[in-house]
Amino acid sequence: MKSQSMEQALDQEISLSRLSSNVSVLLATVQWGTVQEFTPPVSGYYICQRLSNDHSALRFDNLAIGEAFGHVRSVGLLPPSFSVRVFPVERAFRALNCVFEPSYFESATEIDPEQWHEDTDAFVKISNRRVETMMQMIYSELVQPAFGANMVMEAASTMILVEMARYRRQRLGKSSAEDARSQGGLAPWQLRRIHDRVAAALDMGYPSLSELAQLCGISEGHLMRTFKTSTGQQIHKYIAEERLRAAKRLLAEAQVSAKEISDRLGFCSPAYFSAAFRRMTGLTPTDFRRRARVDEVGGD
Repeated sequence: MKSQSMEQALDQEISLSRLSSNVSVLLATVQWGTVQEFTPPVSGYYICQRLSNDHSALRFDNLAIGEAFGHVRSVGLLPPSFSVRVFPVERAFRALNCVFEPSYFESATEIDPEQWHEDTDAFVKISNRRVETMMQMIYSELVQPAFGANMVMEAASTMILVEMARYRRQRLGKSSAEDARSQGGLAPWQLRRIHDRVAAALDMGYPSLSELAQLCGISEGHLMRTFKTSTGQQIHKYIAEERLRAAKRLLAEAQVSAKEISDRLGFCSPAYFSAAFRRMTGLTPTDFRRRARVDEVGGD
């Protein structure tokens, strides 16, 4: 498949206006007759709004959303350097793009880039009247500028940032938690907090059930029920398996004693660590370390 930028699209007409060092407005009319994969021409976070109504919605085959910009004024977001694969549109597609410099957008919204990229599917189609209205305000000032047009557009772009930050927190924070609870499971952000905390256990110690429940803002009983619903696994077993993986890694890679490993993993004694390890693997820590070293020499 031929990769193209928006600038290389057929029948393209693009105008770029800079509102400030951090925000630009790009007005584009483009059309393509084949499946295209392209990255927007200016690096940044794109808030896009459909302006024309005489063509079908955009279809993406690399995003779960399937279609976006289904009606005039509908909006969506694309993070920096995000390539999209789109199907042909039968008529020229006209769109307004408010482009935010990446570090400015991330600093203003107080949301890190990984989260925006992870959730592209959720944001390529946004249901937010305020963002739609602010984009229309920018468009009106762009095509029919009056006194203070740039100030109005800058103010509107700031409001868009605020709304995006709020929308992200609502859509993938509180709303996700409520949706997950209604289905009996944990929200994605709650699972992420649990995984991140357990992953940091070698430095911070293994968390108690109480600590994990507090991180998720729920009771211990609710945590046990919803973790099992979300993962199919009891949370105690999950932590035990993660601790076993850490023990295997330390025994195979680190030049540390079984006592040191026992202490780092939070076991009450080396004997208890050895018994627990043997119960789960069928080997003592010493036997596992010896076998791991033999395998390593054999691999070399």
